[in-house]
Amino acid sequence: MKKVILNLFTLTAITVGFTSCSDDDDHGCHECHIAFMTDNGEVQGEIGEFCDEALEDVDDNGYNLAEDIVVGDVTIPAGEYSAEEIHCEDHGDHGDHEDHE
Repeated sequence: MKKVILNLFTLTAITVGFTSCSDDDDHGCHECHIAFMTDNGEVQGEIGEFCDEALEDVDDNGYNLAEDIVVGDVTIPAGEYSAEEIHCEDHGDHGDHEDHE
């Protein structure tokens, strides 16, 4: 009987340990924006949250903005933006995924 209770306790502890770790994991998600340069400086156009492989893709390959973004009196035109123009909160320099902001 002791062995059954010990095994049950061990199984419960392992399950709780894995559950706790997964709850703390943000699954690699970060908010990203386009850094659009104007004559008056940089304007940031928010493009949303990206996770895991999608985050790596936008960080490595850039982003295709489907519709214009209006920020104040500036319009960021739809089109292709390079990885250097995309910045993700608490996310790495393009390719090495370390903090850069």
